[in-house]
Amino acid sequence: KTGDAGGMIYRCRWCERGYCEDCLDFDKTALLGENLKEYELLGFPAVTQAFYISCPACKEHHAENPHAREFCEGMALQIEKQYRDTMEAPIVPSRAESLTDATTLNDSGITTPQLECTAGLKSSKKRKAAPTSFRLRSPKLPTKIGF
Repeated sequence: KTGDAGGMIYRCRWCERGYCEDCLDFDKTALLGENLKEYELLGFPAVTQAFYISCPACKEHHAENPHAREFCEGMALQIEKQYRDTMEAPIVPSRAESLTDATTLNDSGITTPQLECTAGLKSSKKRKAAPTSFRLRSPKLPTKIGF
């Protein structure tokens, strides 16, 4: 258990093994990090009690079995590409998702067009011509205050 191992388990990326700090041969281990990119793609946060590795048994197996090594390397490359394409790509909001009608530092400089039906209308007529979802509503106040 994690509590019995000093609070940290070194989990292998490629197999089911997990090691405590005392049982792990760090000279034969590849340290990967606090989270794996495949977990980040799935939306899982880093676990504070885990650190991911490629364990000595897997490194030995990959040295003896080139097909297993190639498979794991290919999987890692696919995950890395998907991570770059998904997580590192800038997120550009659509016009519907935009929270502003004005230009901002990171946009193309094009502002949201005004409704065509309001062109040439005075301010009060523009408000009346706007969809009801855009109109400001004043709260209804009670006409009588009863005690």
